[in-house]
Amino acid sequence: MSRYALAVDIGATKAALGIVTDEFKILDKIEVPTGAGTAIWQDIEGASRKLLSNAEGKCLGVGIGSAGPLHLDAGEISPVNIPNWRKFPIVKNFSNLVGTENVVLHGDAMALAHAEYRLGAGQDSQNMFGMVVSTGIGGGLVLDGKLFTGVTGNASYFGHHSISFEGKKCVCGRIGCVETYASGPKMVEYALEIGWQHQHPDFKNLAEDARNGNKHALESINRGSRALANAIVNVLDILDINTVVIGGGVSESGEIYWKPLREHVLNEAKFAGFLSKIDLRPAKLDRDAGLLGAALGVLDNERE
Repeated sequence: MSRYALAVDIGATKAALGIVTDEFKILDKIEVPTGAGTAIWQDIEGASRKLLSNAEGKCLGVGIGSAGPLHLDAGEISPVNIPNWRKFPIVKNFSNLVGTENVVLHGDAMALAHAEYRLGAGQDSQNMFGMVVSTGIGGGLVLDGKLFTGVTGNASYFGHHSISFEGKKCVCGRIGCVETYASGPKMVEYALEIGWQHQHPDFKNLAEDARNGNKHALESINRGSRALANAIVNVLDILDINTVVIGGGVSESGEIYWKPLREHVLNEAKFAGFLSKIDLRPAKLDRDAGLLGAALGVLDNERE
């Protein structure tokens, strides 16, 4: 009999749900919106029921990777970019829906880091910092070969550490969060402020205009990648590790983004005096990393 986990990856604009086998194959997948005005749980519940009704074999449990912060003790989530979900009882809801107590919750970027370490770009590393750069920004850590979750499960709450205490106010309420400068929408927002114009102003089109030499698009991406580089080096300075795996929609834009990012990371790192071999790697699992990482929360426990 085949065995599988129901995997759930909850982000700022969408939630992906999938059936992932114990051989780490995604058999089926559905995406639903999580933006303002959507009936988020109802859509997720409907997608889950559809996936489970079509799945064959034994469901081992539910693995959830969610934007944070998380409230692990209570099984609740309060994603910064989903304002109508505050202390939402995600674990209880899935437990009732699927009829299992085996519901494992961790951060969405932590899920990506776990997946890339076990199955993707970080397989040869013992210490790795993984991150998502997309609508929001998040991070996850593998230290000494183990996923590091911290006291509350929110370790490496990367997008909301400040790189400028006199900077812009973030949606979370703090001043100068890296997400306020380096996320895809914030780079688009800055480009528009300095004069970029486009009929469909999103990061994909911003990157395309940058490739075509648009000075405003280039300036915005340079600024955003520099902000991210500062934040990355902050983490590497503290932990003394050198492998960084980056996924998410922004990271998929190619050299127009990666070239300035590498340059800024190397420039910032030189001041530490000991970060001489930083290894920046693109994620290998693409858009499936979050689902695979969420499923690993269940599937790895079954293998132990």
